[in-house]
Amino acid sequence: MLWLAATPEPRGQRHTRLELARIAFIPLVLVLNIVVGCAAVLSPMKPGAIDSIRSDEGLVLGRIQLTDTNGEAFQSPKEPFRTSFHMQWRLKEQTVGKEYVIDPLPKDGPFLLKLPTGSYELTALSFETALGIWQAFLPTTFRVSSRACTYLGTWDLRTSAGVFSGSIVRHVGDQHALAESDLQTFVNDRLNNPMVTELSSSTASPLLLTFRTQGTELTSPP
Repeated sequence: MLWLAATPEPRGQRHTRLELARIAFIPLVLVLNIVVGCAAVLSPMKPGAIDSIRSDEGLVLGRIQLTDTNGEAFQSPKEPFRTSFHMQWRLKEQTVGKEYVIDPLPKDGPFLLKLPTGSYELTALSFETALGIWQAFLPTTFRVSSRACTYLGTWDLRTSAGVFSGSIVRHVGDQHALAESDLQTFVNDRLNNPMVTELSSSTASPLLLTFRTQGTELTSPP
C-alpha cells in the first residue's frame, strides 16, 4: 500500500496555517449554506444496484475511514453534546457549474458514485448532526470519463472536534487491489471499463460548526 503523505511541518507553523484557513473558511461556509438548496442530491450506489451506464456518465470509486486523532471511531462532538451524524460531499462540475450534494457517504467503507462526465471539484465535506453542520474544505479535483471508473483512493480522515470547532487531516492511500474488489461488489462483473486513479494530496482543514437553534444558523468563530 502506498501512502501519499505531506512533508512534516513544525507544530507552530501548522497551527498558524490552520488558523488562517479557519478565518478564510467562514465566508465559504456561509456561501454553501445559501446555495445548497440549488444543488442536486445524489446517493451513492448500493451493491449490485447498477443496471447500465450511459455514454455521458461515469463512475467514481473510493473508500473512507473516519477516525479521531487516536485512530478510534469518530463521534461528534464530545459529551454532553454527542450526537449521531452522517457525512456529505458537495461537488461542483467546473465546466457548467452544476452542483451536487452526495448524501450519505460511509464513515468506514467503500462508496461508488454515478455522475455525468466532466471535471469536478469538492467544495466542502460536511457532517450533519442534530446540533448543526460541521464543515471542512479539503481541496480535491477529479475527472469523470465516459463509462470509466475514477478511483480516488482510501481517505484516512483524522478528526478532532470540540464543542464548536476542530480540525480534520486527510491522508490518501492507494489500495488498488482492494479498490478492484470493492468495485466488483457494486457492479457484479458487469463493468469492464478501465479504472483511472486520481489521488489527492494529504492536507488539513479547520472543522467549523454551523449551529442551528429555533430556525437560526450561527457559525462557530475562528
